[in-house]
Amino acid sequence: METDIPSLRWRQDGVDHVLKLLPGGRIGFLSDELLAQIEAAGGRPDEKVAAIRAGDIPRVRALQKAHGPEGREIATAPLEQWEDRLPAPGSPVPATLCRPSAPAAGPRPCIVYFHGGGWQYGSRAIVQPFCRFLAQEADALVVNPEYRLAPEHPWPAGPEDAWAVLTHVYAHADELGIDKGRITVAGDSAGGNLAALCAHRDRDLGTGMVRHQVLYYPALAVRDIEGLEGFRFSLEDYCYDDSQKHLIEPRVLAIYNAGRRSEVNYVPAGVSTRDKAVSPLWDSDFSRLPETLLIAAQYDYLTQQCRAYAARLAAAGVPVTLMNYCGMAHAFVDQCGVYPQADDSLRAFATFVKKR
Repeated sequence: METDIPSLRWRQDGVDHVLKLLPGGRIGFLSDELLAQIEAAGGRPDEKVAAIRAGDIPRVRALQKAHGPEGREIATAPLEQWEDRLPAPGSPVPATLCRPSAPAAGPRPCIVYFHGGGWQYGSRAIVQPFCRFLAQEADALVVNPEYRLAPEHPWPAGPEDAWAVLTHVYAHADELGIDKGRITVAGDSAGGNLAALCAHRDRDLGTGMVRHQVLYYPALAVRDIEGLEGFRFSLEDYCYDDSQKHLIEPRVLAIYNAGRRSEVNYVPAGVSTRDKAVSPLWDSDFSRLPETLLIAAQYDYLTQQCRAYAARLAAAGVPVTLMNYCGMAHAFVDQCGVYPQADDSLRAFATFVKKR
């Protein structure tokens, strides 16, 4: 899984750790690119971040639609891209599909990617620039669906849409030109939750559709983390230089607080957030799950959930790699073409998917 950014690697308690360093081997600082964005904004959160913190979901959606993707087009090879509506129990799920235009030597691997956004916002348009890059780098078909969002469509609408997309892709593997034995479920943040739920459900039902899962800073436990064995969250566990404390701690806490607000709207009253169909980290069995790549940001509340999930997978004998990017905060992969770490992580993702 060789990429451009220098790293430290070790194996501990069955988990393969990869720590991606900043230039010069720095660890306790924000990246130069992220810091430059903060300074350019005068230290104030941008409109979207402010709306997220305020819980103003209509405003967040409007801003995302108006501004479009934060990342840049970084795919350079010709790609074939098209829109489809995939069958699902509620209503058809819109999806963008793409793959290299060049003829394939055989059936391609497939990535089913679920965007993030706290189960309430975000869209496939936000992640499509890097989905295109993944199609190029992994020589894969990438399926990028627009699952239903809360509060209009609370749980289980999102997970049911995700499962419907996965089962449709698997059933139509020959038609899509993919190898049904090489399907990866993936996603970031809330989308990582959906991908993991698909992997756990696939294991439970014995359907054998998922070969790998790749989860970017996934929200694996929804709201209720009290009493979760092996889980710890404290700002004391984050390594940073005191000169950037005023920049780093608010970014960690913003995801903690925003997540708790969004989850209230996502999970209906009477549904336990400890149900494994809501929070895969609360599952009692982690055996026989697919080989997993977890990609985390150093300054993200959800990094602690990644660590807990990796530990559970490893204890159950599942191959798992935890790749942690120094100097990064939540949602950094959205900045493909802007942050070197985003591009680096996507190349690592593609290399992982190409494994047999």
